[in-house]
Amino acid sequence: MRNRIIPTLILSSALVFSAAPAAHAQITHLGVSPKQMVKINYIGIWDGTTFTSQWSQYNFGSLTGGVATSFVVPKGKILILTDIEVSIRCLTAVSYVPSTQLGAYIADPAGNAVSILNRFIPTRQTVGREMQRTPMTAGYAIPEGFQIIVDPIDPTAVPTHYFQRVNLLGYYLE
Repeated sequence: MRNRIIPTLILSSALVFSAAPAAHAQITHLGVSPKQMVKINYIGIWDGTTFTSQWSQYNFGSLTGGVATSFVVPKGKILILTDIEVSIRCLTAVSYVPSTQLGAYIADPAGNAVSILNRFIPTRQTVGREMQRTPMTAGYAIPEGFQIIVDPIDPTAVPTHYFQRVNLLGYYLE
Protein backbone atom coordinates (compact mmCIF):
# COMPACT_ATOMS: atom_id res chain seq x y z
CA MET A 1 0.00 0.00 0.00
CA ARG A 2 2.77 2.43 0.94
CA ASN A 3 4.46 1.84 -2.43
CA ARG A 4 1.32 3.04 -4.21
CA ILE A 5 0.83 6.16 -2.07
CA ILE A 6 4.27 7.68 -2.70
CA PRO A 7 4.04 7.64 -6.55
CA THR A 8 0.48 8.99 -6.30
CA LEU A 9 1.64 11.87 -4.06
CA ILE A 10 4.55 12.66 -6.38
CA LEU A 11 2.25 12.65 -9.43
CA SER A 12 -0.35 14.80 -7.66
CA SER A 13 2.30 17.31 -6.55
CA ALA A 14 3.73 17.49 -10.07
CA LEU A 15 0.29 18.18 -11.54
CA VAL A 16 -0.45 20.94 -9.01
CA PHE A 17 2.91 22.67 -9.55
CA SER A 18 2.76 22.39 -13.34
CA ALA A 19 -0.81 23.76 -13.46
CA ALA A 20 -0.08 26.71 -11.16
CA PRO A 21 1.92 28.81 -13.68
CA ALA A 22 -0.71 28.27 -16.38
CA ALA A 23 -3.47 29.48 -14.06
CA HIS A 24 -1.51 32.56 -12.96
CA ALA A 25 -0.35 33.45 -16.49
CA GLN A 26 -3.90 34.48 -17.42
CA ILE A 27 -3.88 37.64 -15.28
CA THR A 28 -1.26 40.27 -14.52
CA HIS A 29 -0.28 41.73 -11.15
CA LEU A 30 -2.96 44.35 -11.88
CA GLY A 31 -5.65 41.68 -12.04
CA VAL A 32 -6.28 41.99 -15.78
CA SER A 33 -5.46 39.83 -18.77
CA PRO A 34 -2.13 40.63 -20.49
CA LYS A 35 -4.14 41.17 -23.69
CA GLN A 36 -5.78 44.20 -22.04
CA MET A 37 -2.42 45.89 -21.38
CA VAL A 38 -1.66 48.92 -23.53
CA LYS A 39 1.20 51.35 -24.09
CA ILE A 40 0.27 54.65 -25.70
CA ASN A 41 3.36 56.22 -27.18
CA TYR A 42 3.82 59.93 -27.93
CA ILE A 43 6.84 61.15 -29.89
CA GLY A 44 7.66 64.84 -30.23
CA ILE A 45 9.72 65.99 -33.18
CA TRP A 46 11.39 69.41 -33.14
CA ASP A 47 13.26 70.49 -36.29
CA GLY A 48 14.37 73.86 -34.93
CA THR A 49 11.35 75.80 -36.17
CA THR A 50 8.36 73.48 -36.22
CA PHE A 51 7.06 71.00 -33.68
CA THR A 52 5.13 67.92 -34.75
CA SER A 53 3.85 64.98 -32.77
CA GLN A 54 3.02 61.35 -33.43
CA TRP A 55 0.88 58.98 -31.37
CA SER A 56 0.82 55.20 -31.56
CA GLN A 57 -0.66 52.40 -29.50
CA TYR A 58 0.71 48.99 -28.60
CA ASN A 59 -1.63 46.28 -27.33
CA PHE A 60 0.00 43.18 -25.88
CA GLY A 61 3.30 44.30 -27.45
CA SER A 62 1.99 44.81 -31.01
CA LEU A 63 1.44 48.12 -32.80
CA THR A 64 -2.26 48.63 -33.42
CA GLY A 65 -3.98 51.32 -35.42
CA GLY A 66 -0.90 52.87 -37.01
CA VAL A 67 0.41 56.36 -36.22
CA ALA A 68 -1.80 59.42 -35.66
CA THR A 69 -1.46 63.09 -34.70
CA SER A 70 -3.71 62.70 -31.63
CA PHE A 71 -4.94 60.02 -29.24
CA VAL A 72 -8.58 59.47 -28.28
CA VAL A 73 -9.77 56.62 -26.03
CA PRO A 74 -11.59 54.20 -28.38
CA LYS A 75 -15.35 53.81 -28.33
CA GLY A 76 -16.63 51.25 -25.84
CA LYS A 77 -13.45 51.33 -23.73
CA ILE A 78 -12.18 52.93 -20.57
CA LEU A 79 -8.45 53.50 -20.33
CA ILE A 80 -6.91 52.92 -16.90
CA LEU A 81 -3.48 54.58 -16.72
CA THR A 82 -1.01 53.05 -14.29
CA ASP A 83 2.25 54.85 -15.19
CA ILE A 84 3.60 57.80 -17.16
CA GLU A 85 7.19 57.76 -18.41
CA VAL A 86 8.64 60.84 -20.10
CA SER A 87 11.85 61.67 -21.88
CA ILE A 88 12.59 65.42 -21.83
CA ARG A 89 15.15 66.76 -24.30
CA CYS A 90 17.30 69.75 -23.33
CA LEU A 91 18.16 71.58 -26.57
CA THR A 92 20.67 74.12 -25.27
CA ALA A 93 22.77 74.45 -22.16
CA VAL A 94 21.17 76.72 -19.59
CA SER A 95 22.71 78.31 -16.50
CA TYR A 96 19.56 77.94 -14.43
CA VAL A 97 17.12 75.24 -13.47
CA PRO A 98 14.18 75.86 -15.83
CA SER A 99 10.87 76.86 -14.31
CA THR A 100 9.06 75.56 -17.37
CA GLN A 101 6.43 72.92 -16.74
CA LEU A 102 5.63 70.43 -19.46
CA GLY A 103 2.27 68.77 -19.00
CA ALA A 104 0.02 65.91 -19.96
CA TYR A 105 -3.71 66.64 -19.87
CA ILE A 106 -7.09 65.05 -20.45
CA ALA A 107 -9.63 66.78 -22.68
CA ASP A 108 -13.33 65.96 -23.01
CA PRO A 109 -14.84 65.10 -26.41
CA ALA A 110 -15.39 68.83 -27.09
CA GLY A 111 -11.66 69.49 -26.60
CA ASN A 112 -11.90 71.23 -23.23
CA ALA A 113 -9.07 70.40 -20.82
CA VAL A 114 -10.70 68.80 -17.80
CA SER A 115 -7.80 67.31 -15.84
CA ILE A 116 -4.04 67.39 -15.52
CA LEU A 117 -2.40 63.98 -15.57
CA ASN A 118 0.91 65.40 -14.45
CA ARG A 119 3.29 68.32 -14.85
CA PHE A 120 6.97 67.69 -15.32
CA ILE A 121 9.69 70.21 -14.53
CA PRO A 122 12.93 69.67 -16.44
CA THR A 123 16.03 69.54 -14.27
CA ARG A 124 18.72 69.03 -16.90
CA GLN A 125 20.91 72.07 -17.61
CA THR A 126 23.12 70.57 -20.34
CA VAL A 127 22.26 69.30 -23.82
CA GLY A 128 20.82 65.79 -23.66
CA ARG A 129 17.79 64.10 -22.23
CA GLU A 130 16.41 63.08 -18.88
CA MET A 131 13.83 60.49 -17.89
CA GLN A 132 11.05 61.01 -15.36
CA ARG A 133 8.42 58.50 -14.26
CA THR A 134 5.17 58.88 -12.36
CA PRO A 135 3.40 55.76 -11.05
CA MET A 136 -0.36 56.01 -10.71
CA THR A 137 -0.80 53.17 -8.26
CA ALA A 138 -4.57 53.40 -7.96
CA GLY A 139 -5.02 53.87 -11.71
CA TYR A 140 -6.48 56.87 -13.50
CA ALA A 141 -9.68 56.19 -15.49
CA ILE A 142 -10.23 57.98 -18.81
CA PRO A 143 -13.58 57.33 -20.54
CA GLU A 144 -14.23 56.72 -24.23
CA GLY A 145 -14.01 59.74 -26.49
CA PHE A 146 -11.68 61.66 -24.18
CA GLN A 147 -8.36 62.80 -25.58
CA ILE A 148 -4.89 62.81 -24.06
CA ILE A 149 -3.02 66.02 -24.82
CA VAL A 150 0.67 66.61 -24.30
CA ASP A 151 1.86 70.19 -23.94
CA PRO A 152 5.11 69.32 -25.64
CA ILE A 153 7.32 72.36 -25.57
CA ASP A 154 8.17 75.21 -23.27
CA PRO A 155 6.43 78.46 -24.27
CA THR A 156 9.53 80.62 -24.65
CA ALA A 157 10.47 82.14 -28.01
CA VAL A 158 13.51 79.86 -28.24
CA PRO A 159 12.57 76.66 -26.41
CA THR A 160 15.15 74.99 -24.22
CA HIS A 161 13.23 71.80 -23.34
CA TYR A 162 10.55 69.61 -24.91
CA PHE A 163 8.90 66.21 -24.50
CA GLN A 164 10.75 63.87 -26.81
CA ARG A 165 8.77 60.80 -25.78
CA VAL A 166 5.86 60.07 -23.46
CA ASN A 167 4.77 56.51 -22.68
CA LEU A 168 1.39 56.09 -21.05
CA LEU A 169 1.06 52.59 -19.61
CA GLY A 170 -2.13 50.92 -18.50
CA TYR A 171 -5.00 48.72 -19.63
CA TYR A 172 -8.46 48.86 -21.15
CA LEU A 173 -11.75 47.96 -19.54
CA GLU A 174 -14.66 47.21 -21.86
